Amino acid sequence: MEYTAQDVKKLRDETGAGFADCKSALTEAGSYKEALTILDQKGAKRAEKVKAQERETRQGQVTSYIHHGGNLGVLLELNCSTDFVANSDEFRALARDLAMQIAGANPSYVARAEVSEDTLAQLREEAGGDAQLEKKLAEVVLLEQPWIKDPKVTIGQLVDGVIRKTGENVVIRRFARFALGE
Repeated sequence: MEYTAQDVKKLRDETGAGFADCKSALTEAGSYKEALTILDQKGAKRAEKVKAQERETRQGQVTSYIHHGGNLGVLLELNCSTDFVANSDEFRALARDLAMQIAGANPSYVARAEVSEDTLAQLREEAGGDAQLEKKLAEVVLLEQPWIKDPKVTIGQLVDGVIRKTGENVVIRRFARFALGE
């Protein structure tokens, strides 16, 4: 595929991938859309590698969000490995988006692994089938919820996107949601 420097720049801006990766994807691909797919696949593999390394995530930030009117608030601890990433715009934007998601969607757990067997059995009984159970879990597990700003993207995918851009593991450690009168 023939491409220009502006195509590489546009691809970098859209994906957050490095210059060499963008140039390589455009060379391999038959179209711009195919280059996006190639970079997405590379990014997904890279994110899985980063998560598998299980590097210590002791940096990050505690973010607060108070909903208009002051009747709802969220505290969120979002962690990463270095203070450099913790102070980046991508990380701060993710923390803000996650806090707003928690305020709006009211999840009970960060990840599926936190759901106890008793709760899982109760949800299975309420759901009446495995397909419905998946929907119930997506309601109560933050990482499986559709993102309020773009329902085609799950919160897990949103976090993976920041992992791809920063090259560092990002972990939602914990959160608390406070609603007036609850």
